[in-house]
This record gives sequence, structure tokens and C-alpha cells, in this order.
Amino acid sequence: MSCYATPIISNFGRDDAFPYQVLKKSCINKDCSATRITVSNPPTNLWNSQLIQEFNSYLLSINNTSAATPKIVVFSSDVPDFYIAQIDLNLLSVAHPVPDTVNVTDTLNKYYENLSLLASIPVIFVGEVTGRAWGAGDEHLMHMDMRFAGPDAVFSAPEAAVGLIHVGGLQWLVESVGPSRTMEYMLSSAQVNATEAASIGWVNSAYSTSEELRSHVDTLVTRIAKFEVEALRATKESVSQQKPTQEMFEKDQSTFVALASEPSVQAVVDRILELSDDQGKT
Repeated sequence: MSCYATPIISNFGRDDAFPYQVLKKSCINKDCSATRITVSNPPTNLWNSQLIQEFNSYLLSINNTSAATPKIVVFSSDVPDFYIAQIDLNLLSVAHPVPDTVNVTDTLNKYYENLSLLASIPVIFVGEVTGRAWGAGDEHLMHMDMRFAGPDAVFSAPEAAVGLIHVGGLQWLVESVGPSRTMEYMLSSAQVNATEAASIGWVNSAYSTSEELRSHVDTLVTRIAKFEVEALRATKESVSQQKPTQEMFEKDQSTFVALASEPSVQAVVDRILELSDDQGKT
């Protein structure tokens, strides 16, 4: 049981007026200063254009210091086996592109903006991980302020196997698990379970059941939400000064773009799209 307070047994309900399709909002405490955003983009919670756009709109909507802005936001998933998967590889493919209605440049710019917003918005962000957090899913996690894992959580950055780099998470993993472990996990495209991830600092802690995970997260964020918002914001700002810089992130972006244009990488991306039935569970 958590040491913070009496565990929260139930959620305070969904916000049916929330204007998104693949994001769901609910309140963890009565005044919704602790908010849960559930990602629901089956079958794998793929970072496709719709999810990227909705995530961007939501982050921009809370990028302020108004009284209605939550103090702390938890991101979770309701898709079995997946927290959030990789970016939609159609956004990178020449042979299998997204529909013409999708502006690829704008979508990718919003993707990178989302990562920067997670680190800079004066709101505390928490990842509650059930299922697989792969590639882009892990990149977003690494930009959150805290990460907690359930028993079926699996973390992986498979980009090296494709010929790419873990552009949004590489520098942050160095800061969290150290350079040698980052090299090991990145270059081998290893899959790391919740227990191992907690032991090396990839996540804060791991829990043996999903119920224990939810209880810990709800109890923790409810406690944090009781404190003065200015202290929370000042703490995040101070900690952020120790994180990788925007310049480092932008350099990795440029490297990723250069690698993604290589014919050998395009061939691997196209083969993945064909073998995975366009990135479905099969």
C-alpha cells in the first residue's frame, strides 16, 4: 500500500464534453486538479496523425497558468497489451505514404512539439504504463516527469534495428539510466520488462498488479494536487534545468531525418508495413 494517503478507490468520472476522439479525460480528485488522460487508439495506440494532432491540441489547451489548468496529468491507456506504440511508419515511407489529406510535415512538427511541450508546460506529467511502450511511446514517456509501470509493461526503443535513432528519448535515457546502459538497450533494440526498468531508473517503480499500479498513481497524484501550484511549477522548472537541452533534441531530430531518407531505411520501413499488416497486432 502507498505511504502517501488512503488509496483512491474510484475515478470521479469522465468529461463527456471533452472534444477528442482518441483521448479520454476523467478526474482523479474532486476538483480535477489531478486529471487522467486515457489514450484509446486501438489496436496498438499507434502515434498516427489523429493521435498526434489531438495530443498537440490538448497540450496547447493546458499550456497556461489559469485556475482551470490541472496541476498534474496522468497519461494511461485502455488498449490491451499496449501503452503507446511507435510512430505511424506511413509518415516516413515514400512507397506507402499516408493519405494526401494528411500534411506530413505539419504532423511531424507537431510530434516533436509535443515532446518539447511535455517538458516545458507548467503541469506535472505522469506516465502510468500498462502494456508495451515502444519507440515513440517511450519517447513521450521520457519527457514526462514521472513514470510508473504495471506487471505487463514492456519498454523498447527498436529504432536501431530499423536504421534510425530514438530521437525523442535517447538523450533522456542517458540522463536516466546512464550512457553505457543506454548504448546496450538502444543498439540491441532490447525489450525491457517492468522490474528491470524500475531497477535501472527507466521508470520510478513497478507494481505486481494493475490495481496496485493504479492505486499508487492515484494516491500519489491526489497528494501532489493538494500542494500550492506555484511550488509544483517551480520544482518542475528547476528539475528541467538538469535535463537535456532543446539544442541536443534538435540535433537528434536532424540526424533522424537524414537517416530516414536513406534507401536502406526506407526498405526496412516498407517491409515492416507489409509484414505487420500496416502496423496492426498481427
